[in-house]
Amino acid sequence: MNPVHSVDQLYVISDLHLGGTPGFQIFGSAGELAWLINDLALRDPEQEIALVINGDFIDFLAEPNATYFDPDGAVAKLERIALQDPTFKPVFDAFPAFLKQDRRRLIVNLGNHDLELALPWVRQRLVQILTKDAPSSSGAHARLHFVFDGSGVRCDVGGRSVLCVHGNEVDRWNPADFEKIRQIGRDKQLSRPVDPWIPNAGSRMVIDVMNPIKRKYPFVDLLKPETDGVVPTLAACAPEAMRNFNSAIRLANVGFARAWAGIYKPGGMLGAEELAAGDPVRPTPMPGGLLNPVELAASRQERDGRAMLAAADALVRQGVDPLEFVANEQGKRLDMVTALIKWSRDAPTSEVLREALERLDKDRSFDISARDETATLLDKEIGPEIDIVVAGHTHLARALHRQNGKGRYFNSGTWARLIRIDPKTRSDSKAFAEFFDVLNGGNMATLDGFRSGSLVVRLCTVVAIWKKDGGGANAELRHVVNNVTSGFTLDTTANSLLDD
Repeated sequence: MNPVHSVDQLYVISDLHLGGTPGFQIFGSAGELAWLINDLALRDPEQEIALVINGDFIDFLAEPNATYFDPDGAVAKLERIALQDPTFKPVFDAFPAFLKQDRRRLIVNLGNHDLELALPWVRQRLVQILTKDAPSSSGAHARLHFVFDGSGVRCDVGGRSVLCVHGNEVDRWNPADFEKIRQIGRDKQLSRPVDPWIPNAGSRMVIDVMNPIKRKYPFVDLLKPETDGVVPTLAACAPEAMRNFNSAIRLANVGFARAWAGIYKPGGMLGAEELAAGDPVRPTPMPGGLLNPVELAASRQERDGRAMLAAADALVRQGVDPLEFVANEQGKRLDMVTALIKWSRDAPTSEVLREALERLDKDRSFDISARDETATLLDKEIGPEIDIVVAGHTHLARALHRQNGKGRYFNSGTWARLIRIDPKTRSDSKAFAEFFDVLNGGNMATLDGFRSGSLVVRLCTVVAIWKKDGGGANAELRHVVNNVTSGFTLDTTANSLLDD
């Protein structure tokens, strides 16, 4: 198979999440991104250079009045983000200048927060914005490429095959139904009735659960890891947000979601699988083949949750120290942590939470060499002939050797804000209490300014792949840094260079 794009240098970014109104925007690196686009436009003019935006370019799910999928309102939302919001203006000003340059290509892959871009009328408006309405004769249109069908971006760099996929293809919460998007686009253009969009579980979580919560507690979008970090922290900060049992399940019961995913794979790269005979739970698929994890065995969820609460209650009533209990059990379930906080009489909430988060001291979410689930699943699904696989979606950068073949795997991380609870802060009761207070009552501006900006990090990660002299390709992680003295630079991430 011949790659669609053969280039000398390839730069991959993802998970920009351009969208949301001020205070509700997780992207905060417009200066860095505009600099990168302008720098790539002018560097090495004799070489073929491509910039890939590998999914979640636009965040329609963060916009005001967001819905699961919005074919009628997507153009207006795109225009608000690209043309009206000053936060994003430097970025969209840079794209037309990039596309004016010879030997430059901009390739946009689809993620799971920007599915509306695949609709013909939204795609056309995006073309107009990115080229600044340049005539087709200018060459800008020929340098702009979209991959909106789930096939991924296939490139050649120095004779090495590169495949860029967003990563939601192996996420059972966030598969994309490309055939359904095509049908909606067709029916809209033919003025025919449109069948309702059936959202995946991830979109339901964002719209129904996360968006209302993060308006008051924006850290839920930034803190990593989600399961061991966000869930108990949110339970401590906002137990009132968890009163709706099904909402708590959708947000917190990751274990159940994984069990559900093991029963049924709803489309995406993995495809649908029939339920095996004898499965204890045999839910009825919703229209479009997707399952609603909230409705799936709801009575069993509630029964298990109540049983766990009863067990925790019994231990506390028998004189077990709540702090000791949390430390031993690690607060694996939201309802368990909430109950322990409620029953604790001798310690402040921040101290109970600090003990519950002890396992984070050994967390490797930010370790670029840690093989996470997305890396493992993509490695199994993508043939060993692919020399370099690049994904995003997780917001966590990676640089690994593939296990399925002799190739390399990278994750381009994110350009959104991130928060990590470091072991030093967690082990210090006073420092953690200050940290807890800012999470508990802080808006995005407060989070940004806490401890002179040391809480929120913006890694601005780039996967760089370039042709070696004599053939082959080098690949590494880089990140855009705003130096006080020298301005913006594109620096190499330590220990990320993986040679042929």
